[in-house]
Amino acid sequence: MQTKIIVSTFFGVMLFGCGSGSGNRSQSELEGTWISTCRAKSSSSSSYYEKNMLVFSGATMTSSIKSYSDISCTTELSQMPMLVGDSAFSFGDFVVGTGAKEFNSQIYSLTITLKTDAFVSTYNGTTTGSTAICGGGFVKNTPKQLNAANCANDAILGSEFNDRFDIYKVFGDKLYFGVLGALGSNTDGSSGSRRPTDLDPAYYTKS
Repeated sequence: MQTKIIVSTFFGVMLFGCGSGSGNRSQSELEGTWISTCRAKSSSSSSYYEKNMLVFSGATMTSSIKSYSDISCTTELSQMPMLVGDSAFSFGDFVVGTGAKEFNSQIYSLTITLKTDAFVSTYNGTTTGSTAICGGGFVKNTPKQLNAANCANDAILGSEFNDRFDIYKVFGDKLYFGVLGALGSNTDGSSGSRRPTDLDPAYYTKS
């Protein structure tokens, strides 16, 4: 059962130093709505597909993820949780050899809407073998806002509010982010020295 949103390439709140004279240009080129390609995902019990929508407005970014049953992302899985993340972000230096630019972020608000009783029980820790996520308190079809304070010690979502260090590049109407390595690797995005070095071939298209 999918209980975790991966936000390391998408979100931010704590602002870092920007490259000299380039912050406004970078912010302007991201302004607007970007839609990801359809991506295969899997959980312990099923396989499915996801599309992510990013909306940049000023120094704020909102990401919403929807799940689908088909490879073209046309049939939405209405029972899957609705995930919306709000962030702020900033830019660093250009990355030598890639044409990409450093992208620094930290999510500050994550809103989850659960649509089935089964997901509510799992997130609230009332299902056998499950542990309440961020203190529980989830109600079916009712958005619940999470943040670093109420998820500080959560084993599943707590780390999602940490600072993230990525790279990005806009090429025409396409937006690329870096390839994040596995947690604990040298490219997991957990610090400036562990920033990805290669661009992910998967991309977002300007809407």
